[in-house]
Amino acid sequence: MGWPRTSGACDKASAISDGPLRRGRGLRAGLAALTLILMAPAGAVAGDMPDFLRGSYTPTYTRWEGFYVGGQAGETFGSADFANATQSMLNYILSNTELQDQVSGWTTLPKGSTGAASYGGFIGYNYQWNDVVMGGELNYNHTSLKIGAADTIGPLLVPGANLPDGSTVYYTVQVASAASVAINDIMTARLRGGWTFDNFMPYGFIGFAVGRADVSRSTTLAGSTKTTTPPTTGPGGIVIPGVPVTGPLILPGDPQSQVQTGVFAYGFAAGLGVEVALMQNLFARAEWEFVEFPNISDIRVQANSARV
Repeated sequence: MGWPRTSGACDKASAISDGPLRRGRGLRAGLAALTLILMAPAGAVAGDMPDFLRGSYTPTYTRWEGFYVGGQAGETFGSADFANATQSMLNYILSNTELQDQVSGWTTLPKGSTGAASYGGFIGYNYQWNDVVMGGELNYNHTSLKIGAADTIGPLLVPGANLPDGSTVYYTVQVASAASVAINDIMTARLRGGWTFDNFMPYGFIGFAVGRADVSRSTTLAGSTKTTTPPTTGPGGIVIPGVPVTGPLILPGDPQSQVQTGVFAYGFAAGLGVEVALMQNLFARAEWEFVEFPNISDIRVQANSARV
């Protein structure tokens, strides 16, 4: 009857002696696993961890990818070339006359320039590959650029045709012209490319520009004609000089004028800028933009804008 107790005592002793052994093996396995984790690269550990355990792990560079929107203000400096502003009108006034080819190509007006404040906004989207940023943007600015010019050329003596009887026609021509253009709105669709370092991103862009303008232009032509007749020989061989015949220059299409409001102009844009990340989801920008409208009712307009 004592064997069962001995056997029972031996079983208990065996269970007690095996407990510390198992705990020792578990402790050594845990320390080995912790050592492997600490020796692994930080990025690999974070990549293998579940999202809810990554904590504050973030990239070390600024991310510019995604949608963005902002407002801007600055100064716009515009220039207009009026060299061809009234040539089509002169061509119409002188149509079907021998003066058409000689006078309609005259440069009657100089260039003009001015400056005005501008303000607007923009919206765009960026794609980022490491330090390279590419994207598209719509940019709008309202301004009040009004440029004008007025001038008079002549009177100038223009030779005309030689008539069959030997007579020669001369014209005295004077042209007075005026033109103005006012740019009110400029919108550009841009393709942007930038390079990031730290919190800065310098960038460049090219794009298509649309403007809204008011145009006014007019021209009038005044002058006279003089027809000289060849000399004749009178009695006794006396030479009688020809008598010039003068008269006003009458042109049914004179004068010409045109006023247009809300004219849409099309051109191109290019420029440079830099953006600075001030904090998460907030940046500041400074840029220069060049816009050219090659033809607004025969007027060439350029605008340079500096804005923040």
